[in-house]
Amino acid sequence: MITFRRTVSVPLKNVPAGLAYARELAGYIKSKFGVEVGLQMPMGGNPWRFCFVSQYDSLASLEQANQKMMSDPKFMELAAKASDIYTIGSAVDEIWTHI
Repeated sequence: MITFRRTVSVPLKNVPAGLAYARELAGYIKSKFGVEVGLQMPMGGNPWRFCFVSQYDSLASLEQANQKMMSDPKFMELAAKASDIYTIGSAVDEIWTHI
């Protein structure tokens, strides 16, 4: 089992729009690709961050899902909206394996 996490920072003024966007994107990914995306915010440290979390059976299935998303015009349109909401360059991706 593989867990993929993408964390992004958001300026305080964009928190409401960031939450709405995150929910819209997660909903689209679930409806189009069947991937459940959890949304998280930290309880400590810098609170102005969002984390998108999804799980896959293997690295290969993560790669396949990523390829499908990157070739989907609607997903790419939604992804482009992030540049107006989140802090550019703040995205940090992590891939974890379950032990």
